[in-house]
Amino acid sequence: MPTVVLTFDDSTVDHLAVAKMLSRRGLKGTFYVNSGRLGKRGFLSVAAVRAIAKLGHEIGGHTLHHPHLPEAFDAAQQAEICDDRRALLKMGFAVRSFAYPFGAIDESSKRIAMGCGYNSARDINGLYRPDSCRACPVTETIPPADPAAVRATSQSRLPRTARTLREFVTRAQQEKDPGMVTFVFHEIKNEPRDQYATAPKEFAAFIDWVAKQRTAGKIDVRTMGDVVGGGVSPVP
Repeated sequence: MPTVVLTFDDSTVDHLAVAKMLSRRGLKGTFYVNSGRLGKRGFLSVAAVRAIAKLGHEIGGHTLHHPHLPEAFDAAQQAEICDDRRALLKMGFAVRSFAYPFGAIDESSKRIAMGCGYNSARDINGLYRPDSCRACPVTETIPPADPAAVRATSQSRLPRTARTLREFVTRAQQEKDPGMVTFVFHEIKNEPRDQYATAPKEFAAFIDWVAKQRTAGKIDVRTMGDVVGGGVSPVP
């Protein structure tokens, strides 16, 4: 059966409520946090991130300030990635997983992310899409083929409905050698003009279905850190 990984980027203020929604359904997610944004308007406080972690969810790194990494020199990338991880570790979070802002990635950012002690670094695409990537694999392998560029589903420009989200999972359930399907969520809010936002009603319907599929033994639901494995390394 496939493994579903639910990830949430950007540490926006709604993510504490999202974490509680998941917990009520017995699900765990991975929340990729920008430590430099914490406490600012529209973003989580440090206390809120601690509350998310206390519920059993994974806290991952997402850089200090959410830059396009390939546009920066290596030293700036190093500061954004490593200093963010160092700050999160200092706050007490067991940070093992990283996500590239905007999915912007090059060989330098891959090398630096893994050099900062991360066990995995998540992209935002690379898996099957019905409109533009029919030849792409339906699932990422376990362990990932490239831990420095973990492939994920891309829902940009697709209807962010429970039905669309379910189809990524049901397609994976038909695979002979299912791996993992990683979802990338941003804000959960009612904002139809925001292509990255998912309406709370659609999100709730999707995770209700995910929870039922998990209870029925048809899927597994795990955090990125638990799927990839490995300990918590210090920042070099």
